[in-house]
Amino acid sequence: MDKLNLEKDKQLLLDSLKKAQAARELPAFLDDLLTEEEILDLAQRLKIAKLIIEGKIYDEIAEKVNTSTSTVSKIGQVLKYGKGGLNKVFTKSKTKGGGSHAA
Repeated sequence: MDKLNLEKDKQLLLDSLKKAQAARELPAFLDDLLTEEEILDLAQRLKIAKLIIEGKIYDEIAEKVNTSTSTVSKIGQVLKYGKGGLNKVFTKSKTKGGGSHAA
């Protein structure tokens, strides 16, 4: 997939999510857009990211989320070297209650 199409497709997804959220239809939109398996996969990534940011160790996360430490490590790499989106989402709510994150 070329970069131009990726950016256009990403924008389509973002615009659609915003419209669904504004219409208070985000849960139904996600149910229509994604399979149960895709929802579970995305949720697992989010759980792993949140636990890493909370300072949990990889073995503990792998056991708690029922996945491999390799999968946990991949999410750890995204947190460390990615574009910062996961960190921003999960540290915004955390900073309201105080505390810092470790990735």
